Amino acid sequence: MKKILIILLSFLLLPSLSYAGKWHTNMKKQEKKDFGRYVLKAQSKNKMVFNSRNVPNKKSLYKFFDNIEDHMGVAEQGIEFNLKYSDKGHKDDWNRWGEPGHAQRFQIMEPYKHTTKKGKTKWYRVGYFLSKDINTPKHNLSLFDFKMLYGKGEKTVGPSFNYSNNSFGWLFNSPNYIVAKNEGGEAYYFDAYAVDLDHNYSPLKGKWVNILINAKWAKDGFLHLWIDGKLRSSYFGDMMAGATSARFKFGPYRNHMDDATNAGLKINDAIIRYSNVGKADSCDELWNGCDEIRGQLKNKSQVHGVVDVSFCKQFPNQPAQCKSFKYRKGSPAPF
Repeated sequence: MKKILIILLSFLLLPSLSYAGKWHTNMKKQEKKDFGRYVLKAQSKNKMVFNSRNVPNKKSLYKFFDNIEDHMGVAEQGIEFNLKYSDKGHKDDWNRWGEPGHAQRFQIMEPYKHTTKKGKTKWYRVGYFLSKDINTPKHNLSLFDFKMLYGKGEKTVGPSFNYSNNSFGWLFNSPNYIVAKNEGGEAYYFDAYAVDLDHNYSPLKGKWVNILINAKWAKDGFLHLWIDGKLRSSYFGDMMAGATSARFKFGPYRNHMDDATNAGLKINDAIIRYSNVGKADSCDELWNGCDEIRGQLKNKSQVHGVVDVSFCKQFPNQPAQCKSFKYRKGSPAPF
């Protein structure tokens, strides 16, 4: 993994700020109807809300589409976001750490009552399209993520799928963490794994990419990730570390943009498409050919199509310390 990517991932692994304000904004009747028709599937249909830290919800920000088939690939239905740098983020994102222009987002997420409680096993699907010309020098684009809840509060990040410094990465927590005070009360600082995915193994932009996740949110849990039907990461271990539920989010979330602008780089507008997003109790509710999907699993952790894997230790008020495993093709998973 490139040194600059490790440095950026170190910042991405910092825990969320825990605050007492409202986390979401409900969808209006027509918005709920449109998301249910064009984007959301299975248990996510009519169950999602807007993140309260989204950029202003204006008509030019997103549009729904039917039966798209062109140079960008095929998707029957979906949503297209046009996220502009001029769409300043919420003040707690845009001015985070005292640097203007830090982050902006438009995320759709689960309200507390529809998060997945500990002990439950769920399947998730996300279809996305990034054009070949989208790049993320010195900053990060999160395509979807999970947050770990302790009661009703988010005190740390969970698994996330990112396009960071022009590389795709899959991040998730180990069971090890420390607790420290912050301005919102307290935060959980987890040691975490950063899986650097190989774009040459299977293209991750310039085409429609379909991701499938199977997670058991428990102490004796697991987290499996398939991309276009191929298993890429399989982990067995504690997925909760004391958390009471896991919240699923999707939608563009750009952060550390100030690292790029401070280096004289321009943050370009980004067009990002999603389709077939949802959560379910079984694979068959979201995917065709689930016997083949399940047949790729073994009773042990594994990775495929990976450039490298790093282990990152976190400490309050300082960057994480990441160490590369120098993973080689065909080697056992290092976690």
